Amino acid sequence: MDQPSAAVGLPQQVSVPGGTGPSASGRSKPRTVRIRGREYPVILPSIRDPRLHVAAVLLTLQVLGQTVLGFRLSVAQILVCLAVGALIELVVAFFKDHLILWPASGLLTGNSTAFILRVPGTLHGQWWSLHGIDIFIGVVALGMATKYLIRWRGRHIFNPSNVALVIAFIALGPQRTEPLDLWWIPMGPWMIVTYAILIGGGVLIGWRLGLLGMELAFMASFAIFVAIALAPVPDHCMVASWHLSPLCGSSLWQILVTSPEILIFALFMIPDPRTVPEGALARVIFGVIVALFAVLLLGPTTLEFWTKTAILASLVLACALRFALTSFLASLQAAMHRASSFLIPGWRVPAAIAVACILVGCLPVASELSTYSPQPVAGLSDGTTPAIPLIVSSGPALAAWLDSSASDALPPPGDSQPVASAGSGRVWVVPALPAVAIPSNVSDFNSAMTQQVATHMGHDAALDLIIEAEARRAHDTKLAESGAAADGLAEFVGVINQDVASGTFVLKVYKFDSATLNLFLPKFATQASRLIGLTLNGTATLITREQSGRVLSQTTSAYSKSWSVAAVAPDGHLLIDQDYSDLRLAP
Repeated sequence: MDQPSAAVGLPQQVSVPGGTGPSASGRSKPRTVRIRGREYPVILPSIRDPRLHVAAVLLTLQVLGQTVLGFRLSVAQILVCLAVGALIELVVAFFKDHLILWPASGLLTGNSTAFILRVPGTLHGQWWSLHGIDIFIGVVALGMATKYLIRWRGRHIFNPSNVALVIAFIALGPQRTEPLDLWWIPMGPWMIVTYAILIGGGVLIGWRLGLLGMELAFMASFAIFVAIALAPVPDHCMVASWHLSPLCGSSLWQILVTSPEILIFALFMIPDPRTVPEGALARVIFGVIVALFAVLLLGPTTLEFWTKTAILASLVLACALRFALTSFLASLQAAMHRASSFLIPGWRVPAAIAVACILVGCLPVASELSTYSPQPVAGLSDGTTPAIPLIVSSGPALAAWLDSSASDALPPPGDSQPVASAGSGRVWVVPALPAVAIPSNVSDFNSAMTQQVATHMGHDAALDLIIEAEARRAHDTKLAESGAAADGLAEFVGVINQDVASGTFVLKVYKFDSATLNLFLPKFATQASRLIGLTLNGTATLITREQSGRVLSQTTSAYSKSWSVAAVAPDGHLLIDQDYSDLRLAP
């Protein structure tokens, strides 16, 4: 997104280092400032500068992001990025080029970095949060450094913000960074306004810079290449924080091609005049190459974080090959001109399509392998990030299974419900449970989470806690397995072992005052899917006895825990499994 001053055109009367002063046109002398006996030309912003137009579009989207689009980014983080980019450009221009200029490029690098970069833990509405500010500063500084230090033939090779973001995402990973979501908010009036600003502004700027053909070439090629790549592997999927189930096949194609974040990449990051080849044909081919690299790099990705990183990395690779592409096209054009009388007219287009199809054919191999590789999931409460295999089949979806099983497993009405367990022959008396509340963000995330399903989950969670209480009283770790799995089972068995070691028997009695389904961010707020858990509030009374039966103590304390209720017991009821109590609530 870094538009150089060369693309803008400095006023002709302004001399630059190595120049000879005012132009021969006889225009007025440029503004200068004398500092310690030396005159420094002053370059002010121009309304014709495309960088200002790009900045206007991005800042408008930033305002929408802070108000209606729900960006997990603070105003302070944006301002710091702008300040760092501007300061670096001012300092370099002053001491290296002996200029005092409006730092349009630095501001744009800072703005584009803040637009895409996110730090897990920052929530929408935390306007002045400085959380992870060192990462924002480092990425902007790195981007500006690549502009001044990595150069070839007088031009910087990489788009500054693009290459810095890719390095940061790869080096720091999803635990410390994350890119802007591919999906923002549901389609509605504000999203229509967003698309209009994004597409309208991008097309106008691209047309003025002569880069519109490259932008269209990228978008068309990207759509075609993704369709060709996904056709043989429709079960290649992507897990995203904003979608309940993995996105596969046509759904994945649709979100990739229509995502506003992909449009930002196509309309504002790729078309940097200083990092793309010269010439209309070379630029169109460059756009196709970026699309090809993007689709090839998407093959091994199954998490939104790495999908977005792969797309950004495609531009890094294309920029690195830019000069080689220019030399190749020049040589090819010369050879074609010499041998034009021997060539079959019209061979170039079919040949290019054939070569592209062959190259894109590499993707199904990577996709096929990645479909069966370990799938990263949300971090758990103990700080681990386990891996589970992603298995895509024709079986029932979780929401459909919950909905269908709820009608068969709902408890009978009443304040307490005796429930017979086929496995143990015991009869459990479940305490009264208030109606389970369902916040709007839960129902928006998963429309299948109806009141019936929530009641089912609440009843089975309460049943699991009663089983846990009996297992603890009886020192029966085997019984605990019929009431919990994973985190829940580890907690239940842990307290039983403590009681055995101390020679005591503890009876635990629950009373529930409220129950709520909540939407949680994963442990490290990565771009894995958000989590739905049941939060139970009330009291827990512990009656501790010694082996003779004498009561040693009786205490009552507040109980507030959030559980995942998703595992299934052999008798068909849902089990408490993961402990979500220390996770952040999702916005």
